[in-house]
Amino acid sequence: MRKVTLKDIANKLGVTIGTVSHVLNGIDDISEETKNKVLKAAREMGYISNSAAVSLRSGKTHTVAVIVPDISNPYIAHQVKSIEMEMRKFNYSVFILNTNEDEETEYEAIVSACSKQVDGIFLCPCQKSTKNVEFLDKLQIPYILICRYFNSYETDYIGVDDYKGGRLAGEYLINKGYKNIIYFGAYKYICSSVDRFRGIKDIFKENEIDIPDSRFIEINPTCGDNGDIIEETLRKTKDFDSIIAFSDFVAFEIRGKLKELCSGVKLPVVSFDAVNTYFKFPFENISVGVVDNELSSQAVKAMLEKIDSGKCDCKKLIDVKLYEFNC
Repeated sequence: MRKVTLKDIANKLGVTIGTVSHVLNGIDDISEETKNKVLKAAREMGYISNSAAVSLRSGKTHTVAVIVPDISNPYIAHQVKSIEMEMRKFNYSVFILNTNEDEETEYEAIVSACSKQVDGIFLCPCQKSTKNVEFLDKLQIPYILICRYFNSYETDYIGVDDYKGGRLAGEYLINKGYKNIIYFGAYKYICSSVDRFRGIKDIFKENEIDIPDSRFIEINPTCGDNGDIIEETLRKTKDFDSIIAFSDFVAFEIRGKLKELCSGVKLPVVSFDAVNTYFKFPFENISVGVVDNELSSQAVKAMLEKIDSGKCDCKKLIDVKLYEFNC
């Protein structure tokens, strides 16, 4: 079956090929009435643009990749969706690749994205090392780190003020009279986990309470993988009165284990991500999250600048606050 062309649409509507081209390429110099007619005809006639030809003409594919460690995490899924929606406003398509917190899988995802000639990459790195961001720099492809960044390696990033988040979580418990926490944090090479614990320790120290490093229980940040270590920790640790969890979904696992092992005992669990701000789970959740949903918009702004100009000096942490949901 012969493919529908711009000329076919132009002949059907009695307009020029240039008019059709401008409408379909998002150039805003055509009347709204004509634009609607062209878009309607293109859909009815089954027109599909030749992205390869467009790429050859413009030097861009108008595609980007979003590479994340765990798409099953609602917080990450929400950020990916927000980035996709923002990029769509600028006529970009988005490829999503999941690494499962594995460095080799992350490398393969970068190679896969680059083989598709994407114009840029949003990367939430697994952070086991800097090898993959060094590889990206060698490729000279525009990229922005999201949610996580490296203190030891210079990159552009849009992150979250996790140190402040840790302070807020600790301050909440201190104000409620709690002194002996357990922190279920992600791997100790993940900056957000370490920064949160640093904030927790500092706010407790300022209130003359010492939180030993042994209270940092290292867990897998991937959703649903921590039941055994949570149970072992809750059974062995006798002198704790509260818990801080790396993410809301880790907190949900913890609450399940508390109900199973400590029936009738209610301990406060404070976590991070504040997924109730957009998912509305119908149960109690005390969580630290971003003040405004600007991480995705700031990341997209930085990415478009890098794609257009080839450079961008972007190192920003989004502000956070503590939310109490259904409490």
